[in-house]
Amino acid sequence: MASIWALPAVAVFGPGADRLSDQADNASPPAPSYRRGRGRPTPAPPARAQHGDMKHAKSAVAIGALLLLPALAAVSLDLAGWPGLAPRLAQRADLGLQLDAGARLHLLWRPRLEAPRLRLVAADGQTLADAGGVTLAWQWRDIEAWRHGAPLRLRLVQAAALTLDWRRDAAGRSPWPLQAGGPQDRPAPLPRIDHLVIRAGTAHLDDMPLQLLGDTRFETADDGRWSATLQGRLRGQQLALKAEASAGLALLSPPQAGLPPVRLVAELSQSDGRISFAGTATSLLDARALDGALHVQGRSLAAVGRPFGLTLPHTPPLALDGWLRHAAGHWRLDEVRARIGGSRLAGDFAFDTTRPARPLLSGLLHGGPLRLADLGPAIGTDTPPSRPGRVLPDRPLDLPALGAMDARVTIALSRVDLGNASLAPLAPVNASLLLEAGVLSLDNFSAGVAGGEVAGTARLDTRASPPQWQARADVHGLAVEQWLRPQLKGLSRQPLTGRLRAALDVQGHGRSTAELLGSLDGPLRLRLEHGSLSHLLTEAAGLDLVEGLGMWLRGDSNLPLDCALLDGRFRSGVLRPRSAVLDSSDSRIELGGRVSLADESLDLRIVTRPKDFSPLTLRTPLHVQGRLAAPSVTLEGRALGGRAAAAAALGVLAPPAALLAFVDPGEALPPLRCEEPPRPRNTGAAAAVQRLRRG
Repeated sequence: MASIWALPAVAVFGPGADRLSDQADNASPPAPSYRRGRGRPTPAPPARAQHGDMKHAKSAVAIGALLLLPALAAVSLDLAGWPGLAPRLAQRADLGLQLDAGARLHLLWRPRLEAPRLRLVAADGQTLADAGGVTLAWQWRDIEAWRHGAPLRLRLVQAAALTLDWRRDAAGRSPWPLQAGGPQDRPAPLPRIDHLVIRAGTAHLDDMPLQLLGDTRFETADDGRWSATLQGRLRGQQLALKAEASAGLALLSPPQAGLPPVRLVAELSQSDGRISFAGTATSLLDARALDGALHVQGRSLAAVGRPFGLTLPHTPPLALDGWLRHAAGHWRLDEVRARIGGSRLAGDFAFDTTRPARPLLSGLLHGGPLRLADLGPAIGTDTPPSRPGRVLPDRPLDLPALGAMDARVTIALSRVDLGNASLAPLAPVNASLLLEAGVLSLDNFSAGVAGGEVAGTARLDTRASPPQWQARADVHGLAVEQWLRPQLKGLSRQPLTGRLRAALDVQGHGRSTAELLGSLDGPLRLRLEHGSLSHLLTEAAGLDLVEGLGMWLRGDSNLPLDCALLDGRFRSGVLRPRSAVLDSSDSRIELGGRVSLADESLDLRIVTRPKDFSPLTLRTPLHVQGRLAAPSVTLEGRALGGRAAAAAALGVLAPPAALLAFVDPGEALPPLRCEEPPRPRNTGAAAAVQRLRRG
């Protein structure tokens, strides 16, 4: 009789299995045979043992059949799409997902969902997505990773039609059910979609972390070509995006996706410029494996960089070309050629967005010339001061932007034009620019100028309130006649010559150029070596009418300077010379008073002490006063009044004698050597000489 464990086999394989079982139960074993003279064969096992082995075999078949039945049933149901299961699961999940009754769910091989229509509704009843002809594909390891906090990854999102509403608030929370279990009020990561095929679709985007607000339309042609348009605002900038790809392009993809690059052409138009790209990529929104030519046109470098979180200086209009690459948060822009105003620049740059604190911009800036006027918008010189009668820029600088990123840029420029035909350019210019945590430093600055060199450092700390500024500079061997090239009629071709040596060490604070300069504190030292000064200017400073007229008629020439120095100090933006002197064989000119950058005022007193005889000179101090924008030169009334009174008294005795009051025999002043201490009368100049010698 058939074993009860064979019943499942009967059910699976039919009646033949039962007949085989009966034959196995009734069959007798054959009798053993042997011949005389040979060993007796080993007797066969008892029939009872053989019968037990057969029963075990039938039990194994029955158990296998029992196990196979559910598997076969599951395969059959999976092939059929588990009719009715997908809508019930969506309803029980309580995620706002609504599926039509015809939805098919495949869980075993190539897991996917196929639905005639899919809707996703937020808790407030607003429709987040409405799609027709939908196919969603995934892999179970992606779902497991999502359950442990990873971003949701879908291998395929395909729809014949799609209407989508994507929202995230400032904290990153979204009404989309993108988190596996737990509260949905945590920051929601963006989903990863490897392949996106939307025949026709629209989307409204309101993503506050990305600072993106806009509406987009996208479609996929029958040959696989993909196109999209976007109208909206990114980081406060109006923009319009057009993109076309040669095949289906993922919106977001992880590095391990291994998607092949596809041809991509994109153009981003914003209110202040236009950016175009032609190359390849594997995903659009995160620009993965981006590689291609970039062209940028804009009203300002700062405006072009703002939508992408780049802190760049304000500049005149620009045009830029380069080769852009991106991989896993690391951007590179190589072979840059840029025209910014009248400047011509080049370079190679990298931008690392993977750093936890702030992104890092690094690279090399070279080329030239760089016109200083093209950086005017960055320091506020492109607009007139808001206060009348002022010349220093008082527009607040964009200092908060310095905390948005870090930078390490090497500068190697062939020439920097100072923007004035009377000033020689700096050539070459080298420096290291460092921006870290809101502190901007210019280190290892060196520039050739007029046969000499300027070297120094600068530092701006925007973390303090008000921001703090420091600058140190040293000048060596600068040929003044090559640097200053004034065109003054009547004077010699080079009215001032010599090699300038200078030292500056100041600090200040403020949020604008005017505030920074108006708060300077620190020493300033200047010395002119092997110098000369226009003879006509010397006589004009001493108001020597006869010699000045004669020099003007004969033609100007220069007088060698025995000593020329200025030693002063800034205090709260006011420069007061401790000693300032120009000494030649003809005269000694001494300067005193103050220059205030705080209120942009002048109050200087110039005293000229002739060393030679002059038959007609007013010999009175000059006063330079007023605003920097409109200074005025006047004669000191007290000294001039004394000469006028003497002339009047002498004129009473004899009219020609009145001229004797304007005769100056000159002073017996020895030459003043900057290398040696001067006479006691010039103790301030002596101290300055000693300081310069020590420096």
